[in-house]
Amino acid sequence: MSRVKVSSKVHELADLASKIIAKNTTDGESSLLKDFPNFASLQTRLAKMQEYEQKADEANRLKEEMNEQKNKEAKAVRKDIIQIRNLLKAHYPEDLKKLGGWGFTVDETTKAKIEEPA
Repeated sequence: MSRVKVSSKVHELADLASKIIAKNTTDGESSLLKDFPNFASLQTRLAKMQEYEQKADEANRLKEEMNEQKNKEAKAVRKDIIQIRNLLKAHYPEDLKKLGGWGFTVDETTKAKIEEPA
């Protein structure tokens, strides 16, 4: 027995709905769907679905653009903070704990030497 699948993907649904609407329009009064009670709402829902899809695509594009700008600014902020850290380290070379007063996390653990095999 054959199966007739209906996709859940928006683009495929839009394509299928458009084909159904076109066939119904072409067939006119002889259409098998002429008495289908929800046909007008199908057209309205299709238009809304396509509108939401377009808005979602635009929002995704805008999100990507904003993330790029955010990352660009984050790099600049990090660079400035590194310069500030270096300036403070030069000012407090013997007491780096004082950088904690500026909001920096001061790691007081020393790196263990890795012994090389003999």
